[in-house]
Amino acid sequence: MVNRQTSDESAPDEATNPIPNAGGSKARSAAMFVLSMVLLVGAGYFVYTATDGLEGVWDSVRTAPWWMIALIILGPMGNHISVALCLQALQSRHGKVGIIEMYVLVGSAWLFNYMPMRPGLIGRIGYHKSINNIRLRDSLESSVWSGILAGIANGLMLPIAFLMMMVPQGWSLLLPFVPVVVAILLSMVLAGRRKKLIILALAYRQLDVIVWLGRYWLAFEVLGLDVSIGDIAVISAVSQLASLMPLTGSGIGFREWAVGLMASAGGHAMGTAMAGDLINRAAETFVVVPVGLVCTALVARHWKGIRDGRIVLETELAEGDSRTDSKDKDESRDSREQDQPIG
Repeated sequence: MVNRQTSDESAPDEATNPIPNAGGSKARSAAMFVLSMVLLVGAGYFVYTATDGLEGVWDSVRTAPWWMIALIILGPMGNHISVALCLQALQSRHGKVGIIEMYVLVGSAWLFNYMPMRPGLIGRIGYHKSINNIRLRDSLESSVWSGILAGIANGLMLPIAFLMMMVPQGWSLLLPFVPVVVAILLSMVLAGRRKKLIILALAYRQLDVIVWLGRYWLAFEVLGLDVSIGDIAVISAVSQLASLMPLTGSGIGFREWAVGLMASAGGHAMGTAMAGDLINRAAETFVVVPVGLVCTALVARHWKGIRDGRIVLETELAEGDSRTDSKDKDESRDSREQDQPIG
């Protein structure tokens, strides 16, 4: 499934485990984890009180069309694929990284990034150094570029979302894909491989933003919250920004309140908007646990295979050197015996 130069996410020893922190960093990490849990529980309680005990939320979910629920559950997989493609394009500027390899790698990191300090990111960078021979600073640069491209993609989506409200509905659904098509075409005609890959990565990031937009639209539709596509674009951008907080896992707690406050600023019911984000969070959790565990197992198996292969190779090389040394000694001894004077 994964070739030798290809594999996924973090290695069991160096990649899946966060790099040891100093005592102060551990304390901050623990404090932020507690804070995120408090905020998450607070968000749940706020939604509970604002929606009369969640009965309305459950009724809305139960009576929603099956295809809406299916798309909400599958939505996180769309983000997984688009982010993996984006990172694969960016990392390919520095070394050889396979598409399936990056998909599995991101899947494993996805799970570990639910922990404080985003250890999945640390593991992915460590993996690329050990397996793909990509320098740490190059992997870090690719991650920074991924964040920059996410900001650009969200920035492009905002005017497109407002334009969608002025175009007939059938055509409006095509507008978000215009930047994707333009970026792909540019990547085909631009000179320079690095430029091509960055523009291609932007196309994949744009797809990621489109998936986020669709996920929030679906969640709000299920709950009967009437939100314009322009407001959803703003809410989605704020949600992604909150998810990037390094000291919390996937922005847990912070994202829910950010979505609620942004919706409230737009004149929408804060509790219902937060309920929509909690629905998306539940879908993510439902997907990330099995996907992350499978991907981590694949990473661990591949890592072990690479490590065992290196040990065998080093052993063979050492034995070869030993045989060569022994042969050289024998030849040297024979030479000395032949050179001795006779009689």
